[in-house]
Amino acid sequence: MTDDDPLTGLDDVPWAQLQHSYSMADDVPGHLRAMQAGVWEGRYPPSAQLANRIVHQSTRSQAAVYTVPFLVRMALDPRLVNRHRFVGLLVAIAIGLDNNYLPNGYDPRQDRASLTDIRGEADDWAQWIDEAADDEQQRKQREGSCAQVLIDAEAVVCSYDAVREAPPALAVLLTSDSPELRAKTTNLLA
Repeated sequence: MTDDDPLTGLDDVPWAQLQHSYSMADDVPGHLRAMQAGVWEGRYPPSAQLANRIVHQSTRSQAAVYTVPFLVRMALDPRLVNRHRFVGLLVAIAIGLDNNYLPNGYDPRQDRASLTDIRGEADDWAQWIDEAADDEQQRKQREGSCAQVLIDAEAVVCSYDAVREAPPALAVLLTSDSPELRAKTTNLLA
C-alpha cells in the first residue's frame, strides 16, 4: 500500500474483536476493499452489503465507527467511482436511516440521553441478572443481553461523533462535477 491508499491502516484495526449486526466484523475489510475496487459478486454492491452489516435497521454497530476514516478517504479519492455511495454510508453511520428523521431532522441529544439512561439502569440489570443465579444459562443470557444493549447504545453515539469530524474534509466535494456526490455531501453536512 502506498501513502495515498485510502485503506492504509485497514489491517491495523482489530476487526475480529468488533461486532456488526450479524457477528464479528472480520469481513468488513473485504467489503471496504471491494468498494475501493468498484467490483462485486452477487446481487448487491459491496457498499450495500457493508451497510447491512454496520447500519442494520438504523442501528449502528461497533464496527461502524472504525469504517469512518476509510470511507472519508475513499470519498475524497477522485480515482474511485461511485464516491457518493461512501458519503451516503457516512450519513447512515451518523444517524441511521435518514428518512426516519424527515422532516424534523436528527437530534443527537436523544441518543446521548438514551445512553445515559441505559448506563443508569445498571443496578436494575444487576438485580435482574442475580434473580437468575440458580440457572447458569439464563444468567449468562441476561448478562449478554445487558452487555449488548450497552454496546449498541455506545455505538450509536460513537458513530455520530466519528462522522461529525468528517465534514470539514468533505466540504470540498460540494464542488464536484457529480450531482450525486454533491447531493450526498450536502445531505451529510445538513
